[in-house]
Amino acid sequence: MESTPVRQRAIIIGGGIAGPAIAVFLARAGIEPVILEAHALTDNVGGGFQIAPNGMRVLAELGIADELERAGQPSRGFRFKNHRGKVIGFAPTGGARPGVNVLRAHLHRLMRAAIDRQGIAIRYGKRLCDLSVEAGRVVARFDDASSETGDFLVGADGVHSRVRAWMHPDHAKARDTRMTSLGAFCTRGFTPDVPIEEHASLTFIVGPKHQFGYSKMAVDQWGWWCHIPFADDAERAQIMSMPVAELARRIQERYSGWASPAGELIARSQLWVRTPIHDVPTLPSWRRDRVVLIGDAAHAMSPAGGQGASLALEDAMLLGQLVAERARPLEQSFARFEQLRRSRAEAMVKQGYENDQRTLKELGAFGTWMRDTLLMPLFAPMIGKALTKIYAGDPALAA
Repeated sequence: MESTPVRQRAIIIGGGIAGPAIAVFLARAGIEPVILEAHALTDNVGGGFQIAPNGMRVLAELGIADELERAGQPSRGFRFKNHRGKVIGFAPTGGARPGVNVLRAHLHRLMRAAIDRQGIAIRYGKRLCDLSVEAGRVVARFDDASSETGDFLVGADGVHSRVRAWMHPDHAKARDTRMTSLGAFCTRGFTPDVPIEEHASLTFIVGPKHQFGYSKMAVDQWGWWCHIPFADDAERAQIMSMPVAELARRIQERYSGWASPAGELIARSQLWVRTPIHDVPTLPSWRRDRVVLIGDAAHAMSPAGGQGASLALEDAMLLGQLVAERARPLEQSFARFEQLRRSRAEAMVKQGYENDQRTLKELGAFGTWMRDTLLMPLFAPMIGKALTKIYAGDPALAA
């Protein structure tokens, strides 16, 4: 009589986006996942983002794309205006399914529902302190003196990953881009006076220096964002701790004289979000023994790249597919995963960093005229075509 194969067990560090996604794909492949999350259970995760069409494809596989689309705002392009309010370009993004602008909290709730449906365990307040690989098994130890043992471990613990620190001590800290992401959600029910087509796009106002982005994030809520450079840690600490009233005054001054709706959106801000921007441009490898990194732990990027969450979702889907092929040794699946994903991810990290740096260059009157009159009308459609190619998804993912 043939014996029943022993079910593999996967330890997943991180309960944000990549962690629950890979857990669902592994569970479907007959592998037992357990998720360990450092923080307490909360819906107060703040912020918003766009899940691009390539990320929505993965959410469709997870069975939550339709719900996310209802919770957020579908978006089919990027609109560019100058600081005087003139539309200077539009980058349409093709694809069978649009991207979705959405509150991060909505996606987290849907992710939790997805793992609940699969009966996947998630344990909160589990902060990783050490890892070891012993006789083909991975042992993860936590600050509360507990431990978990599994056949392999997936580090999905974000930009400040402790799994990455164990794997590559010299890369324990992500790169500080010297920028801070600042934004806010506006009062529910408030709608800025903008053309209806801006309800289904991301809009960027660009000035001689800096830019200001905004979009509809839900049926009854708008949001805006900008990235602010800082000279030193003291200046960033001041930005991060500044009372909201003072912060709002400073941001109003920064965009004083800019076209509507910048000032109106700032004035209507209700929930402010401040996040230091770090990224991970490259690593010696994404794997070690029976441990592998995915998402921001492997390739964190600036929000200016617009692909952080979507690439993390792609990672989860591809890694799940590769590990499900039991005939291939696990270490070979990890190596294949890194080989297929690395160039795409690192290119997007580089693009996000460059997008931020571009906003720091101040244009004179002639440079501004050139951008608004000649360059942006020409390049916006090209940007749309490049994004459409990215949004088509990683060719490595099975149809």
